[in-house]
Amino acid sequence: MNAHRSVPGFLVAASVLSLFASPVLLAQDEKKRDRALRILAVGQEPPWREVIQGGRRVQVTPPEGSLPPGRLQLSNAEGIELGEAVGVKLNQISSVMSVSPGTHPLHGSGEGGLDPKPWYSLKFPSMAAGLAILWRDPSKGKWTGGCKGVLLRDDLTGFPAGRIRIVNVSRYPLGLKFGAEKGLLKPGQVLLRAGKSGAFDKVPLELSVKDKSGRWVRVISQQINQRPEHRTHIVLYTNDGEAPTRPVGAVVLRETARTPAVRRAR
Repeated sequence: MNAHRSVPGFLVAASVLSLFASPVLLAQDEKKRDRALRILAVGQEPPWREVIQGGRRVQVTPPEGSLPPGRLQLSNAEGIELGEAVGVKLNQISSVMSVSPGTHPLHGSGEGGLDPKPWYSLKFPSMAAGLAILWRDPSKGKWTGGCKGVLLRDDLTGFPAGRIRIVNVSRYPLGLKFGAEKGLLKPGQVLLRAGKSGAFDKVPLELSVKDKSGRWVRVISQQINQRPEHRTHIVLYTNDGEAPTRPVGAVVLRETARTPAVRRAR
């Protein structure tokens, strides 16, 4: 009888020890995840559709796979959630997510909680801040079941003030005209350009893609104006959604140049 009583006692003791150990392990994990990650999902937006219901116009829910998950969450190798999920909107940069160097599963997170199947495997190198640019897998044509991506430096060392960064994640080579510069921007290529004393004043930028007939079609044509304390992201992506008007789309996002940082708990 005594032997039988000792088993529950051992389990209780083990549970108490684990409770005391958990805050320490969590604190260690939080300390390791001191690098900043932002996410930019790019792609063609689904067409806006609405119907009349009860005399009111109501937006029709976009088809499944036409948008990335609305929230993304990191986990460890065992599938346990790390930190807080961040909201993701197409063609907008997310808020900061804390991360540590290494390979991490990235999961969709919704009303039902964390999707147990990783949506993307993120490889984060040893750097202060990174920007993950994500796009639909061309072989699937949908956001469901995973995506393609590239991670770029997001700190001021890799992307300083007074710069523009042009990233071609489309599958097409693009004709480039930037000021007096002319060339070809290959798929996967990244260009970093500095303004005069960090500023750009009406510098013409034109990017073009060849259509099926071999004719160059402009993707973006504008003048770049930027103050020395700013930096500009320009990302070119494949228009692979419904009835695209041109093969390539563009995202242009300007911001005050600073290294994104993880918000410290008070």
